[in-house]
Amino acid sequence: MNKREAKKKVREIIRCLEQSGDFPEQGNCIKVAERKLEMLVKEAPASLVYELGCVYSHFKNSGGDVDTALSRLKKILERAVKKEDE
Repeated sequence: MNKREAKKKVREIIRCLEQSGDFPEQGNCIKVAERKLEMLVKEAPASLVYELGCVYSHFKNSGGDVDTALSRLKKILERAVKKEDE
């Protein structure tokens, strides 16, 4: 998986987590996002694996802390886009 594909997957996870915030009764979205994040950690480029792994670990161990996961994923995405623009 290249960085472009990884960024696309991060955006999908962010969208899913944002939906779970809009509709808290939909616990499915959180589980789907957790699973997608787990798969992304396994497939992501080496430059993103550590950060994504930290987010996944915190998300899983916190019982689905959506707000923290969202903000950290957005920061990762911002940095990846910024590096690409340089």
